[in-house]
Amino acid sequence: MLQIFLLLLPGVLSNQWRVSYVSLSPVCAARGSNVSINCRYKYPHGQQVQRVMWCSMRSNHDNCVNEPYVYDSKSNNNQKNLYIVDKTSNCSLLISNIDQTHSGEYKFRFITNDDKYTGDPGVNILVDDLKVSMSRSRGNGSTIVGDSLNLTCTLSCSGNLADVQWFKNRDLIRHSEPVLTFSRITAEDSGNYSCSLRNFKTTVSEEITIYIEDVTEFPTILIIVVFLVSLVFITAAVILIRRRKAIMKEKQAEEREVKDSLYSTIQPQTNLHQKNHTGYAEDNKNLPGAEDVQQEDEVQYSSVTIKPKELLQVSSNTEQEDDSTIYSAVMNG
Repeated sequence: MLQIFLLLLPGVLSNQWRVSYVSLSPVCAARGSNVSINCRYKYPHGQQVQRVMWCSMRSNHDNCVNEPYVYDSKSNNNQKNLYIVDKTSNCSLLISNIDQTHSGEYKFRFITNDDKYTGDPGVNILVDDLKVSMSRSRGNGSTIVGDSLNLTCTLSCSGNLADVQWFKNRDLIRHSEPVLTFSRITAEDSGNYSCSLRNFKTTVSEEITIYIEDVTEFPTILIIVVFLVSLVFITAAVILIRRRKAIMKEKQAEEREVKDSLYSTIQPQTNLHQKNHTGYAEDNKNLPGAEDVQQEDEVQYSSVTIKPKELLQVSSNTEQEDDSTIYSAVMNG
């Protein structure tokens, strides 16, 4: 809503001298934008305006009686971004590409061929940078997929902004509202966001970064990791079991070879002994008592059973008995 400030001189003719600042006071401006201070002025009929000026209280004081001026119609050193519309009734001032150095109070002063007048108090200008604020449904903590989130383009000295344009990763988004709403945010919405006044990219704010955590991917990744680890363990276990079985088979084969070798070695000796015993029996069968000795030997042979597992033990015992017999014979001799 526009507010009109009427500045009147005291006295009978005060209504004939007037400066009206048709503008919000103070004026809040985004750095890089254009600011217009709308102004109207009035003076007694019959007089002519000879000089118009704008002054800033940053460099001037009181009623701008003395220089310096930010604008002076009789000066050739005026800033290109400051100008007066005309010298009759419109005293509006336009400041283009405004920045923080333009902050302060501004006053309009004019001089006629008969008198001079300054509009006091003046209009304050506040210059600030646009900022992006963020609000989300879950409050503190990280933002995850499915959350609702709002980005608001703000100016600290102004309650509401009109036309705003948004940028994502410095690319323009077709959106003109000061609030950028994500009702259900996704991982694709991650990025760097900034805003500016519409058609004034020079007012662009600093970027705010949004990183969206896709928690739905975590269980899937965890399942894959567990599956891979389990697969590795199972494969290793199968390989180990197969290797152990192969080793056991090799050992069993070696044991069988050893047993077969021992059995084949002992078998000829047994046959030879049986052959010698048979020849002995035939040679001595005519001797007295030979029949009884043969029967006794047959009984002894029939009672001896050689098992493969005990071949080594039997051989060892036989050697020990032979040694004992030799030792006994020597001692008796």
